[in-house]
Amino acid sequence: MPHRSEPDARGSLWRDRDFRHYALAQGISVTGSGVTTIALSVLAVVDLHASTFHVALISFASKLPPLLLSLHAGVLADRRRKRPLIITCDLLCAAVLLTLPAAQLLDRITLIHLYAVAFTVAALQVIGSNASISYLPSLLSPGRIKDGNSKMGANNSLADLIGTNSGGVLVTVLGAARAVTVDAASYLASALLLWRIKHREDPPPARTAGTNHWAEIREGLTYTLRTPVVRSIVLSNTATSFVLAASSALWSLYLLRELHWSPTALGIVMGAGGIGGILGALVWQPLERRWGPGRVMLGALALNPLAQIPLVLAGPGLGGQIAIGVGMVLQTGAAVCHGGLQRAVRQELAPDHLQGRAQATGAWLAFSLRPFAALAAGALGTLLGLRPTLTLVTAALVIPFLVLWNSPVRALSTAAPIPLTPTEEPAHP
Repeated sequence: MPHRSEPDARGSLWRDRDFRHYALAQGISVTGSGVTTIALSVLAVVDLHASTFHVALISFASKLPPLLLSLHAGVLADRRRKRPLIITCDLLCAAVLLTLPAAQLLDRITLIHLYAVAFTVAALQVIGSNASISYLPSLLSPGRIKDGNSKMGANNSLADLIGTNSGGVLVTVLGAARAVTVDAASYLASALLLWRIKHREDPPPARTAGTNHWAEIREGLTYTLRTPVVRSIVLSNTATSFVLAASSALWSLYLLRELHWSPTALGIVMGAGGIGGILGALVWQPLERRWGPGRVMLGALALNPLAQIPLVLAGPGLGGQIAIGVGMVLQTGAAVCHGGLQRAVRQELAPDHLQGRAQATGAWLAFSLRPFAALAAGALGTLLGLRPTLTLVTAALVIPFLVLWNSPVRALSTAAPIPLTPTEEPAHP
């Protein structure tokens, strides 16, 4: 049997060598991605003088792969050992990112190149991230899944804090294209750490005779849509993802162009969200034990629209930067709190042979509309202006809360409810 941390193991998971390698690999990769997030925005807005719609197209390119690939990534993760899949995606991401500094040396960076890099890296991240999330339950015993998700939330939030804050500085010092080499190096480091993990996965279960790729996708969809608690969480995630995708397509352009922020200020304020993420990761387990997962998820979603109000009300200058930074702390903290808890609930519910497809189906349903949200935001931003569009987006953040409120999750008082099978599901949940 492969090694797994025991449910009653003494001490922190940080004492488990394999988990440390896994978490450090994730953290380093997230840190590097924070640098690229700043770098691509600066390349588009400052260096290439992109229009509002062209900036939205970069966001569209990065958000399209989940729609196209998530379901297939789930089947791939359930058919193969997950760790080699993650390592392969890390190595390919590094290679793709290095084309940007190479193009700068030749003075050939274009918007088309940015679209291609954004799309390709996002596509590889869909495959690698799905394998990584579904790998965690095999690395840990069931009794430590919540603890693992909590620690990963804090770990990734700290990494995001470091990445986005250093991103602004690195872009200023090195230039946007050369700063991307930091992200490429982070993927190489992540691959090395994952390669050093000693845990060996069980071989994937043998495929049932007569099943094919699409039948396996259908099995994941059926499980997700006919398990009431899982379905409600995923639908709420879909609404959240759509609205935040519309917001993220415009807000960096809004801050850089209309509020005249520097790349350094953008990186620092973006990085402030990492503080909230660390706090959210630390508090959701105690809150869940005290109030139950349903109330905690609803409370986190209720904070979302309130936390974004400073973005549409603040003016230029330090006061506005502080107000938006505080809002970012609250919003990211709520997102990490909600995200870690809902992911743990879904991991505990999913059968082992469906872990990859259960996570991938949830991601596909949640993220498939994001590219169209980015395009809609670009069109509205062009027609109405950036501030009015962001105001509408902020109001729309109430929708995910309403979806979850009118669902079985509102009464959820245990972290791992027994899911109803398709034949047991009531006609009118």
